[in-house]
Amino acid sequence: MDGGLVCRHCGRPIAVPASRCPWCGRTIMVICAHCKQYTDDQGTVCEHCGAPLEPDRAESLRIGVGLDDRTAQLIADRRRARLVASGVVALHLPEFFYADAQRRTVLVDLFGSSLDPHREAAALLFVSIAYLIRQGYCALRPAADGGSLLWDEVRPWDGQTLSLEGALARQAGLGQTLGQSLRQAIAQETGIAPEQGRPADRRRRPAAALPTRPVAEVVVEAARRTVLPEHQDAEACREIYQLLVQFVREDPPLARRIAGEVLEALTWFPA
Repeated sequence: MDGGLVCRHCGRPIAVPASRCPWCGRTIMVICAHCKQYTDDQGTVCEHCGAPLEPDRAESLRIGVGLDDRTAQLIADRRRARLVASGVVALHLPEFFYADAQRRTVLVDLFGSSLDPHREAAALLFVSIAYLIRQGYCALRPAADGGSLLWDEVRPWDGQTLSLEGALARQAGLGQTLGQSLRQAIAQETGIAPEQGRPADRRRRPAAALPTRPVAEVVVEAARRTVLPEHQDAEACREIYQLLVQFVREDPPLARRIAGEVLEALTWFPA
């Protein structure tokens, strides 16, 4: 697996060895009990030391569930970091809503002027979609029903795994609508599952136990933790804002529709 580092389940490239594929989440490797290195979990011998394959259960327990994979993902993210829109905007949210006291920006036109976690989270998801489309990773196309938009993959995502862009890119090309993809991506990034049924239907049912934090706050925090490459703040903000302006001006009705899809997707989660 060292030569290819490609997931045998989804076929996507993997930057560093890990027990689970960062894209599809399925098990692909184990830690060899003899040499303590990752090796293909379906092999009969370790790819590194040649010993009969015996997974090191104690080492796996010592590392802890999820911890080792996350560390590996952070290391990979530093190597493959892109100047993603969500990471830049999350660090400069006030400026991306207002250029100065008089001039409002495209995000104000789409989401309003009030800076609260719900609007911030919606803006970050919107800019992630705009970035993926403008950079040629994803595309939207009409579904067979004529009313929905399908979220398609154009080329595999090669940027940060732990980012809103990464979460959205992993949902592309699965035959899902944009709304379904947004809900899955939000759930993946926050660890909070969407509630069952449309928001209007849920009001007629008893309320479920709420998570300890509103999902919007978790989305904003996830974007702020995105690993970014070295950059100059002013230049990065200009670059990302120009991308957003071009995206919105190219098709204003589509931009408004995406904004509406994002806001609707957030209503599926406890506020």
